[in-house]
Amino acid sequence: MRILLINPPSAAIYQAFMPLGLAYIAGSLLRHGHEITVWDVNAEKWSKDEVIKKIKETEGAFQLVGITALGGDYPYTKWITETFRQLHQGIKIILGGYLASALPEFVMDHLPVDFVAVGEAEDTIVELVDKITNKGDLSNIRGIYLRDHSHKVMTTPPRARLKSMDQLPLPPWEHFPMDVYLHDQHPDLVYGSGDDGDGLVSIMASRGCPFDCIYCDHTIKGHKPRYRPVKSVIDEIKVLLTKYGDTIKVFYFWDDILVWDRGWISEFCESLHREKIEISWTCNAHVKKVEPRLMARIKDAGCVNIRFGIESGSQGILDSLHKGVKVENALESMRVCLDAGLNLTIYIMVGMTGENHETIDETIEFFRKLIRPSYVFQISRIHFFILTPFAGTRLFEKVKKDGLISDVDEFLQRGFDAYHDIPLNISGQSDSDLIKLKKRLEEGVSLIFQEEINRLYSLLFDMHGECGRDIQ
Repeated sequence: MRILLINPPSAAIYQAFMPLGLAYIAGSLLRHGHEITVWDVNAEKWSKDEVIKKIKETEGAFQLVGITALGGDYPYTKWITETFRQLHQGIKIILGGYLASALPEFVMDHLPVDFVAVGEAEDTIVELVDKITNKGDLSNIRGIYLRDHSHKVMTTPPRARLKSMDQLPLPPWEHFPMDVYLHDQHPDLVYGSGDDGDGLVSIMASRGCPFDCIYCDHTIKGHKPRYRPVKSVIDEIKVLLTKYGDTIKVFYFWDDILVWDRGWISEFCESLHREKIEISWTCNAHVKKVEPRLMARIKDAGCVNIRFGIESGSQGILDSLHKGVKVENALESMRVCLDAGLNLTIYIMVGMTGENHETIDETIEFFRKLIRPSYVFQISRIHFFILTPFAGTRLFEKVKKDGLISDVDEFLQRGFDAYHDIPLNISGQSDSDLIKLKKRLEEGVSLIFQEEINRLYSLLFDMHGECGRDIQ
């Protein structure tokens, strides 16, 4: 079968990265002999007029359109599915990704799609395509929503998550705009001197996160971390280096928490050394799995940056978010990473219920305790977000139950840019006051950096003066 796969444009934070979920779907289809074409609208930055032209030009070219979407992609996803349906009425459309898994019935009711794939869909899509081709019974496919002969929505039993991550195919990079991914600059993701944020290549070694933060969606990956065999990841790195060589500056691991299984990460680092693979890489870690020897080993294996979702320096806010960590543990763990020579990227959320001047002050104080003159240039980036109740999260279900979202379609139509927008304010502050709190936090942390930089230069100046006197 000839299949078109589409990655819609997303909010600014999701710049031109390879959509790995869609890539694994593509690899699974190719493995079973199907033909694919990929439209990464997010990377190519096509206008709607350009997309309409492309849709018109593809009449009869594809039997199935597969679209992946995040919750924030809903407005565009609705537009493109309606456009396909208007221009090519007979084509079948399947929606996957977080939006589909979080709200499958809603999607079937509000978008002109034929199928929704729930959860990990690498096997689902292959089985669906094969049964459509052979006119088989679609109701026997696990993990989908579909319509019966009377157009009534029906669902099949859930599909179990992949037991072995070794089943995943390698991403078919040649079908994606790799030149865009590797050359598009990501100024917010600068990891080294002279780095403009380009040369990032996406990779994934595991799925799943054992925590239950109320703002995270576990509908696809689940809670139990599942890792690919280390050899499989090493082999993928070798292939990428062979294909793209020096164009690659940083391997960007998209795992929810790569540094969780100490045995796996230790074996990975040892394999990089044994294979004499010298690369730079960045990943997510969790403060509960940080220890000096492990972080030193990670640094020695080429890791240039660790990303932490700290979210707040207020223990009360962390408890409300169900983070399951203590502020002092987060502080100590990041110091361990900094002492090991690792750079840090830190994510902070503003706007949980109870957010106020006091909690903002506590978060500013957290950074005051963390930042020292010797650390200022190791903290690569701090991202400040507005807390957003994404579909599929416990927070979303809570605000719906509390009557704060009465019309899901209207809510999703707002789109989500958590850098600047407030899709739903649950803080107890007015929107304007919440924005002021976020700005106060950003300015407060920026001031701490400036103070510590000044202190660093003062120390260097004093040292230079002492050296000069010794020479005399």
